Amino acid sequence: MEMKNIVPLLQSYRNDLPDGSKTAAAIDRNASLEEISELAEEEGLHKLASVLFEAEQEALRDGSEAAEDAEVATDAFVRDTRQDLPAGSKTAAAIDRGASWEEISELAEEEGLHQIASVLFEAEQERLRAPS
Repeated sequence: MEMKNIVPLLQSYRNDLPDGSKTAAAIDRNASLEEISELAEEEGLHKLASVLFEAEQEALRDGSEAAEDAEVATDAFVRDTRQDLPAGSKTAAAIDRGASWEEISELAEEEGLHQIASVLFEAEQERLRAPS
C-alpha cells in the first residue's frame, strides 16, 4: 500500500471513531503515521495500528520485495480480521474458502465492514499498479 493510499484509509477509520478519541484527533491534525499508530494501539485499535505499522515498513522498502511483503501483510490482516467475524458472516465464509481480495472486499462492504473493504480495495489497487 503506497503512502498516498493511507489518507483514504485513515479517513475511513476516522469516520468510525468518536470525536473524543486521541487517534481521531491525531488523524484530524495530520499527525505522523507513527504517532497515529501509537495512539491507535493505546486505544485498542490494533488492526489500524497494524496496518499503519506495515505501511511505515513498506515506505522503508522498495521494489518487488515491498510488493511481496505488502501482500503478505494484507493476507495477515485478512487472517487476523477473520478471527473477529461471526461465523454466519458472508465475509468470514469468503475468507475461509480463500476468495479473492476483491470478492472479500465487496462482501465486507455489503456487510458494513468498511475498514476491511477499504484495506482490501487499496491492496488490490496497489497490486494492479505494481510492475510485473
